[in-house]
Amino acid sequence: MSNSKSISRWLMALGVMMCLNAAILAQSAPAAPSADRNTASASKQTAVAEENKQETALDLIFKGGYVMIPLALCSLIALTFLLERGIMMRKKYIVPDFFIPELKKSLDQKSPDLDKAYEHCVNSRTPIGNIIKSGISKWRKGRDAAIVEKAVEDAAGIEVSHLSRSIRVFKIIAAISPLLGLLGTVYGMITAFRTVAHSTEAIGKAAKLANGIYEAMVTTAAGLTIAIPVLVIYYFFNRKVDDFADDLETACNDFMDIYQDANRNS
Repeated sequence: MSNSKSISRWLMALGVMMCLNAAILAQSAPAAPSADRNTASASKQTAVAEENKQETALDLIFKGGYVMIPLALCSLIALTFLLERGIMMRKKYIVPDFFIPELKKSLDQKSPDLDKAYEHCVNSRTPIGNIIKSGISKWRKGRDAAIVEKAVEDAAGIEVSHLSRSIRVFKIIAAISPLLGLLGTVYGMITAFRTVAHSTEAIGKAAKLANGIYEAMVTTAAGLTIAIPVLVIYYFFNRKVDDFADDLETACNDFMDIYQDANRNS
C-alpha cells in the first residue's frame, strides 16, 4: 500500500511538472515576435544614439585626411618655437640689468680698461654685448665719437633684425595654415562630388554629399584653429622685439655717455 501511494505521488509530481513545462512552452512561443520587436527597437535606439553622439577632436582629425599631417606639423613647430622664444626672449638674455653697471666699472675711470670691457661684452653672450663690443673695437683703434656711434648703431640694427627674424616662423605658419586647410577642403569637396556622381543609387545622394562636405570642412577649421592663436603669438613677440629695441637704444646711449665722459677726462 505504501508502495502504491509513493508511486502515485511520483506520478502526480511528474504530471505537475509536465503541466508546468507545457505552460512555459505555451508562453514562450508567442513571446518570440516580442523579442524580435525589442531587438529591433534596441538597434534603432542604438543607431539614433550613434547619430546624436558628439564626435571628439581626434575623430575630426582622422576625418580631415592627409592634409591634416602638414597641419599637425605646423602646430608642432609653432609650439616648439613658442617654448624656445618664450625662454630666450627675456630681458636677462637680451639686455641684462647688470650689463651697463658692470661695464661702467671698467670704463668709468681715468684710464678705461678697454680689454676688460671687451671681455665683459664677449662673456655676456647677449645682443647688447655684441653691440657694445663693436663700439669698443672702434674705441680701441682711437676712432672719434662719430665712428664709434655709427658702429654701435649698425650693430644695434643687426641685432634687432636678428630678433625680428627669430619670430618670423610664427608669421609664416599663420599664413600657411589657412591655405593648407582650404586646400584640404577643396580636395575633400572634389572627392565628395566624385563619389556622388559615380553613385548608382538614386536615394541617399544628398546624404552622401552632405557627409562629404562635412568632412571636407574639417581641414579649414583646423587651419584657422592653428593660424589664429599663432598670429596672436607673433604680434605678442613682435611687441616684445619693439620693447627690446627701446632697451637696446637706451643701453647704447648709456655707453656713448660713458665714452664721452672717458674722453673728456683723458
